[in-house]
Amino acid sequence: MTVEIRVPASSANLGPGFDCLGLALPFFLTVHASPSEKWKITNQTEHLPVGLQPQDHLLVRTALWTAEKYGQSLPPCDVELSSEIPLARGLGSSAAAIVGGIQLANEMANLKLSCEEIVHLASELEGHPDNVAAAVYGEVVVAIDLGSRTEVMKLHAADFYWLVAIPNNELKTSVARGVLPDTYQRDTAVKSSAVANMLVAALSIGDAEKVGFYMEQDNFHEPYRFSLIEHAEAFRRDVKRLGAFGTSISGAGPTLLSLVPAEFPIEQLSSLYPHLSLSIVTTWGAGLETKQIAK
Repeated sequence: MTVEIRVPASSANLGPGFDCLGLALPFFLTVHASPSEKWKITNQTEHLPVGLQPQDHLLVRTALWTAEKYGQSLPPCDVELSSEIPLARGLGSSAAAIVGGIQLANEMANLKLSCEEIVHLASELEGHPDNVAAAVYGEVVVAIDLGSRTEVMKLHAADFYWLVAIPNNELKTSVARGVLPDTYQRDTAVKSSAVANMLVAALSIGDAEKVGFYMEQDNFHEPYRFSLIEHAEAFRRDVKRLGAFGTSISGAGPTLLSLVPAEFPIEQLSSLYPHLSLSIVTTWGAGLETKQIAK
């Protein structure tokens, strides 16, 4: 039997929800794995690391780490990977690989891990819970890692429409974090915390105009990161002119995420930004999905 694991992409922060707010998006990492005599990784699509030995691949390293953590032996697997999540674009590619690796160990070593345990393990490896929680639970989540456990609140938010603007260049998370200050003034932190609370409230009641407004009020990270994305300010102005409610950086960037009405004229942006891959998607309701298939 082959196990099929499907993990959605995720967008973290939505502006002020820094390292705690995540949104699942319908781009997927799909893993097909079956027992084998030795580890083997086959990439079926682009958007995957190349030239790695199986044991150097994040998904395999995570699976082996997870099994060892629970005192189990993980049998070698023949793994086929397909991905719609571009690397280093702020769409949770590493979170998807980590969640996929944990679930691979969960299935193949019969660990019987709950979603709560998967998120806690993934948060430990990822360093923050926003992307991994959205990847596991789907929809919109608010999450916090408390050390001994990871708490997740799932928001049954409205079926908003999101314009995803993916550039053809990467931006490493380490670079995007490197421009952030080590400390914040108290008034800045208080205001940004209040803005994040208002954003969560607006998401909860499905008020698109207020969500869009508060997406653009962050002071934790976006004022420092926007300069790393050459087209960001102009893009935000142009999508607002065309009817978008608001735009924020997806995760650490360089992808930009805009909340838009259903009838948003995306074709008018294509000629203005030919270097961007543009698509409009809705909030992905499902999270991590696993099934066994005959092969």
